[in-house]
Amino acid sequence: NMKQYKVYKHPSGSTEAVKQGWSWPGFFFSFIWEMVKKMWGLGVGVLIGFFVLGFIIGAAGGGSGGDALINVVAIIANIIFGVNGNSWREKNLVSRGFELVDTVTAANPEGAIALHLKGASAER
Repeated sequence: NMKQYKVYKHPSGSTEAVKQGWSWPGFFFSFIWEMVKKMWGLGVGVLIGFFVLGFIIGAAGGGSGGDALINVVAIIANIIFGVNGNSWREKNLVSRGFELVDTVTAANPEGAIALHLKGASAER
């Protein structure tokens, strides 16, 4: 099951591969995934948004209707993260000094990086 990856390289030498298209980790883990991938502002913003929403619904005496609203908002947020997660990750890498160096088709991120390194060494 091959997927397309964009490979980014940092001047320090570290390399990251970002899958193109839908992000399952972004969909399932939203703000946790954002934090793991060092997208602090976005991850903290989403977390604060959920706390604020929960507080407002609680203060309004939300009950089961409030719980349903939180569930709907969470599902919508997860879909937004699934659709946009990988492109957000690419923008975050670029903002941290990474440069797009390759686009490869591979089974996983590790394979994408290995393919890029193999290709880069063959070009020398």
